[in-house]
Formats: sequence, C-alpha cells, structure tokens
Amino acid sequence: MNPRVLISCQNLGYSTPLDSGKKTGGTWDIRNLNLDLYAGERVCFHFHNEEQKEVLWRLFQQKLKPKTGSFRISGNLHIQTDSRLWAGLNKNATLQENLNSRLFSTRPWFSGQRKNLETLMDRLCLSGQIQRLPVQELNPENAARFWALMLVAAQTTIVLVDQLFSQLDEISLPFIQEWLAAYAGSVILFGEHTNYFKAVKTWDIDQQIMQKPVFNSNISFSADGLAKIC
Repeated sequence: MNPRVLISCQNLGYSTPLDSGKKTGGTWDIRNLNLDLYAGERVCFHFHNEEQKEVLWRLFQQKLKPKTGSFRISGNLHIQTDSRLWAGLNKNATLQENLNSRLFSTRPWFSGQRKNLETLMDRLCLSGQIQRLPVQELNPENAARFWALMLVAAQTTIVLVDQLFSQLDEISLPFIQEWLAAYAGSVILFGEHTNYFKAVKTWDIDQQIMQKPVFNSNISFSADGLAKIC
C-alpha cells in the first residue's frame, strides 16, 4: 500500500511588501517550496532569519495565504503545534485534569503499541503526587516532560514543533525518540535545534536502537527565500 500524502506544497511562495501602500515590489520570505509529506515522515526546516520561520509557521497553519503556488492538506486533517498544546493548558488545573481533555488519547500509540497514560507518566517520572500538582507549580524539568507527554498523547496526524525539542532532558529525549521511531503521523520541526540534534546523536550511539534517520528531509531557505533540500 502506498503511503498517504498528508501535506502537498507546490511552488509555495510568500512575499512581504516593501511598502504596504504599493501593490508592486517586495521581498520573498519563502519561494519555490515543493514538498509532498507522507504519513510517517519527518521534515526539518532551517531558516536564514526569524521572519522566514514565522511566515512558514503561519502558512502551515493556514493563517496566511501563499502568494504563489499552493498548500494542500489531505482531507480534514488537523495540524497540531507544540506551542498550542502548551498555551491551551489550564495552568491552575492538575496534570490529570488537563489530560482529561478530548484532545488527548487515554491509550496513545507508543513504540508500536497502545500504552496507558499512567504507564507513560511513570516513564517520564511524572507519577505519584506530581500528577496532582497544578501545572503552574511544575519545575521547568517536569514541565518539559509533561509537554512531551501531551505531544505523544495528542490525537493528531500532523505536528509542528518549534520549542519543545530544545527543552528535552535525559528522561524525555529517549522518550520522544522512541515515540518518533514508530509514530504513524508526520512531524515537522522548525529551526536548527543544535543541542537537540547533538543530544540525539550521542544518545543514538549509546543506545543503538534508532534504525532510521531522525528526519527524512532537511530543507533550508536562502537569504532571498529560495527553498533547497539539504
């Protein structure tokens, strides 16, 4: 069976006007992006500046319309983002209360099989009294681990990641990598995340369990917005 195309970008481009009062002239933030993203694939985008990153982030969430080409999502698929997961939390509610949302599966797929949330929380050292703490009382380490848990439990097929992967520690990093290895959906990473890739490389050498590349495709943008596969 052929894999399903989740996202298709054909000659995708977006330009910012040099002068909002003029109809012509401007500079390209993104141009000539061609990408067919299949179920199970992971892609990482590298940007020349923050403006490019912001534009593509908004294009993928359909908050901007491309100036050239097209952006299509298969069927009625919903794109989730790591920032929306965190922003949508009730910071005064406990971890358990937040996980009761219909957004999250009570038995998400993890490492090729269904796992209870309690089991995954144990894996992240979030069991016991921590589950009954309000989110706002979590220390940064446990907050990042809970963020990773939400990403794994979210009922979505496409995930955009901007910040979370740079905050993973020795507990949450292998957790996320094990999930990525068998995740049936697609993950799109925005930015360099140098510390993350360095940590993954070290962890892979030590554990020797990752059998495929961290990301299938790496795409960079030049100063004038031209997309290029690295």
